[in-house]
Amino acid sequence: MCTRPLKGSSLCFRCTPKLSDWGSIQHGRCVQCFSPILSTHDTQLSPGCVTQLCPGCVLLPPLIRQTRFIWEYGGIPRDLIRTMKYRPSVWVARMCGDLLAHNIKQLFGTQEWDLIIPVPSSRANYRKRLFHPCTEMARRIVTCCPGARLGENLVQARQRAPQATLSHEARLRRLRQMFQVKRASDLRGKRVLVVEDVITTGATSAAAAFALLQAGAIQVDIVALARTTVWSRFRRRLFELLPPLQH
Repeated sequence: MCTRPLKGSSLCFRCTPKLSDWGSIQHGRCVQCFSPILSTHDTQLSPGCVTQLCPGCVLLPPLIRQTRFIWEYGGIPRDLIRTMKYRPSVWVARMCGDLLAHNIKQLFGTQEWDLIIPVPSSRANYRKRLFHPCTEMARRIVTCCPGARLGENLVQARQRAPQATLSHEARLRRLRQMFQVKRASDLRGKRVLVVEDVITTGATSAAAAFALLQAGAIQVDIVALARTTVWSRFRRRLFELLPPLQH
């Protein structure tokens, strides 16, 4: 990442992001979107359990049942993810997958998924990298999820520019046309974990969840390496464009 010469290690201590103590912060975050809850007066109990929802999830229920990530997007985590995507480095992608795999139980608690589905890269990015970062991460995660299998059911709906090259508004405009589903019969009645690298506006994650739920999945969770601070500004727009599906 920083081009510093090393002997024996692949990342120096300066380029290794720190992980939070998830056990100590789970109680201060929304059970659905994983946003910090600043005050107990701003929470509401989710139906049938004692977990807390933030005001945003109460007012604008998301398509995604639970979202989890291990870093806020910035500083060293941002540099690590950009190295993985734009250098690019399949080794870093696998290392990031191992980090998610080792923390998956702490992030979600006891969960049972039938399918672990990566968000696919655009064709243009695949030609540059020759690997799919989210697929490499998903392969690591599936080894820590008994009973789950890797599913590559999501595909780009059409040839398009990579998300990173688009404005936030352009990402939102094509939500319903972003993905297609292969082998929809494999998804009926299934519980799905989608693997993403960075949640920016939330458009990619929401579009993936929408496509999978429409194909018959009964629940969709998202795990990502990081989420940006701008995400919260777009959740109302996402709700307006993709309201919850009725099963």
